[in-house]
Formats: sequence, C-alpha cells, structure tokens
Amino acid sequence: MAVMTTCCCCFSTRNGSVAVGIICLVVAFCGSVGFCFALINVDEVTYTLDIYYQVYKEALKANLTEPRLLLIESLVGVQTIIDHIQTIFIAGLVFYGIYTFASLFMAYGSCTSIRSLLLPWIVLEMVPFVIQVAGIVVLFVYGKDDPTFSKGGVYIISGLINIICFVIHVYWWMCPVAHYQSLKEEDTVVEALVPQSHPMYPTVLMKY
Repeated sequence: MAVMTTCCCCFSTRNGSVAVGIICLVVAFCGSVGFCFALINVDEVTYTLDIYYQVYKEALKANLTEPRLLLIESLVGVQTIIDHIQTIFIAGLVFYGIYTFASLFMAYGSCTSIRSLLLPWIVLEMVPFVIQVAGIVVLFVYGKDDPTFSKGGVYIISGLINIICFVIHVYWWMCPVAHYQSLKEEDTVVEALVPQSHPMYPTVLMKY
C-alpha cells in the first residue's frame, strides 16, 4: 500500500514526482556547474581561503577577534578542509553529476510510469538525509561549546530549523516513494482467467 495518495493535499503522486524530479534536476545541474567552476579555479580558491585563515589565526593570537571556528576545528580542522578542497570539489561534482541523471530518470519515469527509473533518485536521496542528520547532531552536541553558536542559543535555533527542513525533506522524498509503490501495485494486479459469471470462478487459477 502506498505511503501517501496525494502530494501537498491537491496533486497526484505522479505530478508531485514529476515536479520533484524537475526541481532536483535544476538544482543538481546548477550544483554541477558550480563545482565545475570551482575546480577550474581551485588554486585561486585554495590560496584565498588559506590567506583568510592565516589572517584569522594572527588576529586570534593578537586577541583582535574571538574564536569563531571552534566547531569546525574540533571536528575536522579548517586547515585540513583547505588542504583537501580539491578532493571535496571533485566529490561534490561526482555526486551532483549522478544526481542530475537520477533526477532526470525520475522525472521521465514518473511521466511514463516506468517505476524502475525512480529507484536511483530514491536511493541517492539517502546521502542528503545522512548529511542533514549529522548536521543536527553536531549542532546540538557540539554547538553549545562553540562561542559563535552558543550566543543567544543560535545552535538551538539552527538545530530546530534543520529539523524542520529534514521533515520537509522526508515529505518531499515520500512523494516519489508513494508513486513507486502505486506503480508496483498496478504491475501486480491479479487478473482472473475467466469472468465472474463462470461456474469455476474464483477456484480457477489466477493469472498475474
């Protein structure tokens, strides 16, 4: 049974899946283009980030600024991110490249009722889910110890906003899942070999 029958209370799951596919296709394409430009200028980006980070560290030593990157420093390290920025850009480009095709397949599969084309997007969407959950955990566990996020309960507000976005994201994901389930149910509808008026109905074998 499908987890939902309508999208946003007024659209069919088919139309909702097509809309989700098109929106994700646009986002993925823009992300791919952005990472392409970032990789083309990766040396300049790395140099600029390194300069800003060195200036920040010097200002921190001279007590000219407050610590603002403790959350990142405690988990990964800003210098580590800068040193591996090219790898990060490549990983982002690969993901968004695959995501572009997955979104395209889902939009086309939703239009043509080919349910197998919805699977790549449904599975690939687990990656943003994991990132969102990790972000929520980090904010609530480590945010209170960060000078920037702890001021005025910023980490709480940020965490709650992330939770709301996660819930919306899950609903967004459930629409194609529901459409996939409905297409699966349509493919497994049982058809009788004989009409109901036949004396052997329904003891006769059924055709799938």
